[in-house]
Amino acid sequence: KGVKESLNSASHGAGRRFSRTRAKKTFTRSEMNKVLKSKGVTLIGGGVDEAPMAYKDIENVVSSQEKLIKIEGTFTPTIVRMNKD
Repeated sequence: KGVKESLNSASHGAGRRFSRTRAKKTFTRSEMNKVLKSKGVTLIGGGVDEAPMAYKDIENVVSSQEKLIKIEGTFTPTIVRMNKD
């Protein structure tokens, strides 16, 4: 929306709640796979450091920026391809 005080910018993603190291120590692959399965997401490659639980809730991040952005659509990935661990 071009808000000057925000340098005409907004977040480009949710941002991390856990560092990669902390995520690896906190979550198991089994927990990650359970969350992905419950959301209907197939993961190819990728490690526990990229687990969905390691990131902030995107809905909260988006709602805190309502003065900065106009939501024109949303999508939910069903397949995610990442490098191997």
